Amino acid sequence: MFFRAGSAVLLIFNPAETEKPAAPGSLPVPTHGARGAGHVCFRLERDDFSAVIAQLEARNIAIESDFCWPNGARSIYFRDPAGNSLECAEAKLWGL
Repeated sequence: MFFRAGSAVLLIFNPAETEKPAAPGSLPVPTHGARGAGHVCFRLERDDFSAVIAQLEARNIAIESDFCWPNGARSIYFRDPAGNSLECAEAKLWGL
C-alpha cells in the first residue's frame, strides 16, 4: 500500500512478501523486507539517472538492478553501508 503526502510517497510493504526473491521472468526488484534492513526510494528525474549512476560507480557502489517498469518509469537499486535497499525512481512510477 502507499500513501501520498504532498509530493512524497510512503510505501508500506508486507515483509514476508518482499523477502521472497523475484520469480524468473518477473520484474527484477531486489528483496527488501523491512525486518532489519529497510527500503527507501528517492524521486529522480529521467535526465538525472546518468549523473547519479556515475556518482555511485565512482564510490564503488554496485547497482543491483536498473530497469523500466511496465508504465515506463525507470528505477535503480543499490545498498547503503548498513545493507538497506535504496532506490531512485521516476515519479511516474506512482502516477505523479
